[in-house]
Formats: sequence, C-alpha cells, structure tokens
Amino acid sequence: MGDGGVTLYAKVSDPDGGTLGADFRLSPHGSESGDAIAESDPAKLTMQSGDTAVYVIPKATLASAAGGSITEFDWKVRATDFHRTGDWSTICHFSFDPTRPGTPVIAQPGASTVGQPLSIAVTAPGGGTVPSGYQYQLNGGAPAHVTADASGNATVTVTPTSRTNTLSVTSLSVGGNFGGTATITFNSAAPSTNQADGDLTGDNVPDLVTVGAQNGLPSGLWLASGTGDGHVSTSPTDIGVNGSGLNGSPSDFDGAAVLTGRFTGGTEQDVLVYYPGGNDAGGGVITKGTGDGSPLNPVSGTTVNVPAGAFQDINGDNPVQLSNAGNTSGGNTGFPDLIGISGDSANGYALNLYPSSSIAGSYQFPVALNVSTPDGTADWNNWTVATMQLPTTGGGSSTAMFLWKKSTGELDLWKNLAADPNTGNLTYTAYPVATGWNTGAALTLQAADANSDGVPDLWTVSAGGSVTANLFTNLSTTTPATLTRITETLAAN
Repeated sequence: MGDGGVTLYAKVSDPDGGTLGADFRLSPHGSESGDAIAESDPAKLTMQSGDTAVYVIPKATLASAAGGSITEFDWKVRATDFHRTGDWSTICHFSFDPTRPGTPVIAQPGASTVGQPLSIAVTAPGGGTVPSGYQYQLNGGAPAHVTADASGNATVTVTPTSRTNTLSVTSLSVGGNFGGTATITFNSAAPSTNQADGDLTGDNVPDLVTVGAQNGLPSGLWLASGTGDGHVSTSPTDIGVNGSGLNGSPSDFDGAAVLTGRFTGGTEQDVLVYYPGGNDAGGGVITKGTGDGSPLNPVSGTTVNVPAGAFQDINGDNPVQLSNAGNTSGGNTGFPDLIGISGDSANGYALNLYPSSSIAGSYQFPVALNVSTPDGTADWNNWTVATMQLPTTGGGSSTAMFLWKKSTGELDLWKNLAADPNTGNLTYTAYPVATGWNTGAALTLQAADANSDGVPDLWTVSAGGSVTANLFTNLSTTTPATLTRITETLAAN
C-alpha cells in the first residue's frame, strides 16, 4: 500500500440480525499476541447485520509503526451483538510503503525521427529506495508506465511528435508513491518519406484542420490530431496563432478556405490558405508545414504568395471553392493540381481544374471540365466538394472527391479522378454514398481516410465545435454505402 491511510473492509452478519459492532485489530506482522497498533471500538463502529464494516487506519499511525521502511502488518476482525462475540477472522496481511525514490537518470537518446518509435534508457537513482517502475510523459501527453528491473532500471519507448520534444520521467516506489522527476529535451528529424495525405503531425495518420471564427471556435487555424480510428483529439491546437503571413494574427484565417497538401514539393503536408472574398479575393498564401503539428511559421523562406486573381477563369470569376486535386491532370509536376467551382449567375458555374506548373504556387489557366453534377444538372454553385488523396500501387496517389448538395442532402463520392487539360474531359468512378445526408445543415467538410481502412471518409464540423467522423464502408456504384458516425466536441483552449 502507498504512503497514505489504509481502509479495511469486512462484511459482518448475525443469524438473529440486528445491530452489530465491529472489532478490527492491526498488529505487527507475526505478533498476533502482541500489543495492537490500532483497534476499533465496537461500541462506536456499528452497522446492521449483513452490512460492510469500514475502518480507516490513519497514515500517521502506519508511518509511526513503519519507521521509514516498507513494513508488513497483520489485521483481523470480529463481530459482536454486545451479548456474544464471534471468533476472529482469518488473519490478513498488507505492506505499508512510506518510501519515496529519488530522481532517475534519463539517457540522452540517439538520432530520432518524428513519428518513429524511440527507446530511451532510464537508470535508477544513485541511492535510497530502488524504484519499482516509472511514470513518463512525452510533450505533456497522456502519462504511461513502465516496470523496472530488479536494479530499478527500465527502458521507455516513445514516438516523437515534434521536432523538439520534452520527456519527463518520475520514479515510483513499490507502493506506487511518486518520487523524483527528471526531464530532458531532445530533437527529432523530419520524416524522410512523404507524410500521409492530411497528416500534419508526422504520425502517418490524417488530422482534422478547421478554420476558426466559426462553429464555436476562436479565430485561427485549429488542428485536432487524428487517432486513426475516426476519433480526433478534442483539445485542438491553434497552428495559425502566427497568422497566415498577411497581418500576423489568427484572424488572418477568418473567412478563408484552407487546403493541405505538398504544395511546396517537400515531404511535409503544407497549408494553402485561399480567400474567396475580401481584400485578397481570389488569392492566398502557401505556408510550409512543420511536419510535427507545431504552429506554422509564415516568414520569408517558408511562404509562397498566390496573388489575388491568380485563379480567374475566362469570365474573370474567382473560384468560390478550391480543393487539392493531386495529379489529376497527369502533369507530374511534383506539385498538386487544384479543383474547384467558379462562375457567376450570368455565365453559369462550372467545375474547373487548375493544373499546377513546375513552380510552387503557380497554376495554369483553369480548365472547365465537361461534366455535370451528380444529379445531372449544371448547378455547381449548389454543391460543396471536398477531396483527399488515396495511395496507389507504386507509391503514387489518386484523387477522391465528395460532392454534397446541401438543399437535398445528396452525397456522392467520385474516385480515381483523371482529367485531360486539353479537352476538359474528366473520368471517375461514381458512388452514391448517401441520400438525405445533413439536409440544410451548416457544415464544413474535410475528406480523409479517418479510420485507416483505405476507404474515403468525411469529417464535418458544425456549431459548437461538434465534429462528426462519417465512416463509409461497402461502397457501391448503385446503392448507398454503409455509414457509421462518431461525434465529438472540440474544446479550444
């Protein structure tokens, strides 16, 4: 038992029922006939027959008898109806641990990479109580425990989540008492391979990224780490605390659309901030990702400006929506294409492809795609699109796109998008995944493989920071898919 009071329990009964008194007696181990260290008064510790008697032995009593060492005690109990007294129970035992180990020694780890497991040696304190184990935390995350060997040494295994990491290790006595705490800081390299689509934290799992000043979230760009099973961290981080590069404020993201992808051609997932309206309408900025979920750093060398009007179509219209289209054009430039909706009431609306050039942040003239909406019309302004990249054999990827008509709740999925920039022809495989889906609701959408099953899923964010993972299975080209929902609430600090 740890360094605190100990509570003894015993169920007492009498064939005649009625009120009973309980006599608990605590003695040094092996000295049953010796003087009691503590004993209850049956006249004061009473209960009804069949109830459980409870007796608390204060920490001070145990500590005085233990004298600073782990000490074993015996205890027994008997019941009385104040006319007759029962026999003593079988003798029970427990050990009281008043000790607290010293501060452990953490070895400075060798080379490490964000998102890759790392083993770190922990050595017992130089003297005093030998720890039975350790509690450890990486970057303030959930605590974990490891058992020590007979010498008090152990190895903890952690997965770095940041370029700069902090590990704290606290020694534990055999009774679970906390001892000294040691802390080290170490650096980890960025992953050498491309991060998974939508993964901003470096663990190869897509993350939820949502713009603030809406849905109950303050201004900023909020990152809720994905767990790979559809859930997200409900305590998101504002990775936009430094702004987008416009004014250096979280409010830079207000009203913007934010896309993730390898927009600078590196291994990390970058962020493209697009402004469909306001002073920078039709333009935006690309900020290089950090690769570890830490706040973006929009300074010279890490940003690429996209001038206002860079995406204007033949009628001078800016896109009202933009999404990452991967290599849909087949141009293989190393930078993602974009796909979006633009137009006006006079000229109509279209689904456009914006092929990437060989320079980060530079896009060719938009191509109006020869394709109707899923319900066979041209009312693209009534549809919301969200895309993701699915891995393909050979290390490439293909674009999958959800299409949602808010007014009717029709939700479709188009997979394996491929476009001919010269003709505007678009090929894809269509799946009518749902009908009556969130009809008329105010939602923001993010497509991702949220539960790591290789099938596109859809995160939605709505009023009050409510996040729902819409997980799809059993895709069919003729009937709706099977849908499972997981709903959580983001609580921004």
